Amino acid sequence: MAGGEGSRLRPLTCDLPKPMVPVMNRPVMSYSIELLRRHNIDDIGVTLQYLPHIIQNHYKDGGGYNVNLQYFIEDTPLGTAGSVKNGEEFLNETFIVISGDALTDIDLSSAIDFHRRKGAMATLVLKKVEIPLDYGVVITDKGNAITRFLEKPNWGEVFSDTVNTGIYILEPEVLDYIEPGQKFDFSKDLFPMLLKDGKPMYGYVADGYWCDIGSPETYLNAHYDILSGRVSGIDFGDSLQEVDNNVWVGVGSDISSSAVLGAPCLIGEQNYIGKNVRIGPYTVLGRRNIIGSSSNIAKTIMWNSANIGTRVELKGSAICNRVNIEKRARIFEGAVVGNESSIGQETIIRPFVKIWPSKAIGESLTIKENVIWGNKDDRSLFKQNGVIGQAIMDINPSFASRLGAAFGSVLNLRERIAVVDDGRPVSTMIKHSLMSGMLSVGLQVLDLGQSITPSLRYCIDKLDLDGGARILLQEDDHINIQFMGRYGVNIDIDSERKIQSLLLRGDFSVKPQNKIGSVEMIGDIHKFYTGDILNTVNKESIKKRRFKILTNNKGIVSQILAKILNNLNCEIHFIKEDSNNFTEAMKGKDYNLGADLCIDGEQLVLYDEKGNPITDERLFSLIALLCLRQNRGCKVIAPYNAPNIIEDIAHEYMGEVIRTKTSKRAIMKAIYENMPREDAYKMFRLYFDCNGLIVKILEIIGEEDIELSKLLGEIPKFYMGKREVNCPWTRKGHVIKTIIEDTDLDSNSLELDEGVKINHKNGWALILPDNDGAFCRIYTQGFTQEYAEELANIYEQRIETIRQNP
Repeated sequence: MAGGEGSRLRPLTCDLPKPMVPVMNRPVMSYSIELLRRHNIDDIGVTLQYLPHIIQNHYKDGGGYNVNLQYFIEDTPLGTAGSVKNGEEFLNETFIVISGDALTDIDLSSAIDFHRRKGAMATLVLKKVEIPLDYGVVITDKGNAITRFLEKPNWGEVFSDTVNTGIYILEPEVLDYIEPGQKFDFSKDLFPMLLKDGKPMYGYVADGYWCDIGSPETYLNAHYDILSGRVSGIDFGDSLQEVDNNVWVGVGSDISSSAVLGAPCLIGEQNYIGKNVRIGPYTVLGRRNIIGSSSNIAKTIMWNSANIGTRVELKGSAICNRVNIEKRARIFEGAVVGNESSIGQETIIRPFVKIWPSKAIGESLTIKENVIWGNKDDRSLFKQNGVIGQAIMDINPSFASRLGAAFGSVLNLRERIAVVDDGRPVSTMIKHSLMSGMLSVGLQVLDLGQSITPSLRYCIDKLDLDGGARILLQEDDHINIQFMGRYGVNIDIDSERKIQSLLLRGDFSVKPQNKIGSVEMIGDIHKFYTGDILNTVNKESIKKRRFKILTNNKGIVSQILAKILNNLNCEIHFIKEDSNNFTEAMKGKDYNLGADLCIDGEQLVLYDEKGNPITDERLFSLIALLCLRQNRGCKVIAPYNAPNIIEDIAHEYMGEVIRTKTSKRAIMKAIYENMPREDAYKMFRLYFDCNGLIVKILEIIGEEDIELSKLLGEIPKFYMGKREVNCPWTRKGHVIKTIIEDTDLDSNSLELDEGVKINHKNGWALILPDNDGAFCRIYTQGFTQEYAEELANIYEQRIETIRQNP
């Protein structure tokens, strides 16, 4: 499989197909060919798509490697399985599929023997990894039959730490499932079909080395692993001589007697290394490079024909062909300098910065961002609630403009989006920068000024916009940028990944000046938003009660709530700024309701008239009750961690419960997928608009002339426990897999919709790896509070034990 463009490896792959990227001075695909040859596989078909002529010109018919090569070129991308179907004429017996851009020494002969012993139609070669998020996770039973797999999961979907290596042993019959000329993927299309049809599919867990070279980080690590001796079968060739223990030098290299070469390292042919140069361990030099005197190079991979000045420092970087680095420049770990670029004297390239090919960087500069339009790779750019970073330090105008351009590049030209901020000066500054990036790629932007998240979602839905963005300064002085799509629903994970990829690559759809977007200012958004809330309730039932409500001062959200309640003849009071004890403040004051608001306008803690707080689980149950009361027989949405009594409530009102994942995005998506748009918006408001929820509660207790505690009394009693257990990222997949394997299925049942949920006789436990932090969450429900806590304790101890032991 050699059609990869390698977009995540840029700028290494800007003008080179990914299989031709050099590893230890040879194209990485060469190692796959040699591995096949060592296992007596010498008839090899090569699928090509991106820059195919470069691969064909290098390998020709394969004679130089003692193999027979045939090439199958795709005119348009056909997907992984579709590209193999394109070479069907070549595949008339059991065949193996292997990546041309991964590095491995896996025992293919053992895998093939396993395939034949099992009588498999398809065998997937698997490998255990610590963090499986970027791979396809695979689950097998005790007989190694595949039972489930999921492509590139988030932590809530990680059920195992065994992943798909992309090496498959297949029978020709699998090709019958693939339509010729159609885009078709192994993991997303073919394998689910085979699993559904009950075809024999097995997973072979390999012990050897395997590295998917998909990023500059893994590219560097592959070299370090080879030099460390972790990869078997690597031949450095006859042109290299081992001049010292694990120090290899090529023919024609001129090395000063005062230079120091630290093991392990590899110096290719015809290099010049000047006086007092230090070549540190884990360094690889290609051919014809010149290293000036007193330079210090460590853990750096350098291709060919680079010119390095005097007293240059290179630490853990990748330097491509024909790069010129002038004296006293410093380039740090993870940085990549593309072909034919130049770095001025005394310039500093900060960690993880990427310089695209043919760029000229001046003297005495500190480069903190990719050139041009780039940014360092950040795995955690998107959290559960959007992009979060420290104001100015992480999220500044430069970053925001690029982020806006990346978001806009995912959308289509001339699509309309709305933007709001919370009124803080730094939020407004970031909003304008974000808008600039959006305009540069052709979006039409509606600036709604200063408002809250629910009003933005309202505008996106009612004005039929294509999306939006909200900028908020959190109480910890971090900026939160939330992107939304149609109907005001948070963008999906795929869109987040595309945005992050574009941001990393700096690959934006910037338009010429006559195609850039425009800004339209929209005033009085609060008027329309509050009017819509007031028009959807029985105002008279609220006015006649003259409710007395205690809340906190959270800026715009509190101002909007006060405006709505004043229109409903309510008496609103604000808790003292130096106090946040609603229970104490409500005591003996005849309040009907307390509302501890969050600044985003979506989250709150409610208190009944007695000052009793309503837990999140009870609030979900209350929202379900409100939905069913206003629309008997409707569907209600509940996350997997919500109590089972929601089903009891739905049964009483002849409704139906749709369970979904626990994230805000998943709940939003489920609402709009499972009910008509008008009904969906009403439910959406109850879940994600604290103003709409408060007014709906007031309407019901006003119509029935009751207090909130009586309405809450309609919710059956339930008992729940919650825990957070520290768990390193590298152990999460192992923890979930072990819990699944150790569960006694004779007395318990498993649900794997999100995390792992174990159903016991008198309750259940849900173990859910957190997406943002190094911990797992535990949710339990039991027939008593003691039992719920006992379940939580059991699984907390279980996770601790698994985490601490291999």
